[in-house]
Amino acid sequence: MSRKAVLIRPIEPSDLTAVVQIDEKLAGQTRKEYWQTRLEIAALRPPWMSLVAETDGRIVGFLFGWVGESEFGIAGATGWIDLIGLDPRYRGLGLGRALVDRFVQSGRELRAIEKIATLIDLGQDDVREFFTRLGFRHGPMIQLEKPA
Repeated sequence: MSRKAVLIRPIEPSDLTAVVQIDEKLAGQTRKEYWQTRLEIAALRPPWMSLVAETDGRIVGFLFGWVGESEFGIAGATGWIDLIGLDPRYRGLGLGRALVDRFVQSGRELRAIEKIATLIDLGQDDVREFFTRLGFRHGPMIQLEKPA
């Protein structure tokens, strides 16, 4: 697939169908209600925190993020990448990096974020490798959980 112009822009309610379709390819299930709720939450946050990547005249990726001020005991403003997804046919073209770069750039300019964080499933090698290539490293926290 040739590299074409990429537009990174804030997500809009009309992007719901495209996001659901990308998620279906990644998760193997349809979660339209889940994504409808996520887009409603995104509408309450500043536009730069929830983004889509467009190329070839279609939406091919998304990123949902937020900024925390001292959450989880981390001092200073931290940009959190909540969710990132890319149509598998468009991997390896720099679109995921473009989404993260736009999130980071806007976070620095508009909220003076000092670092970026995310949580990943260590069993997803491709996700771990993606974030490692972008310069992410293990931080000082570990996730704890228990059944409800």
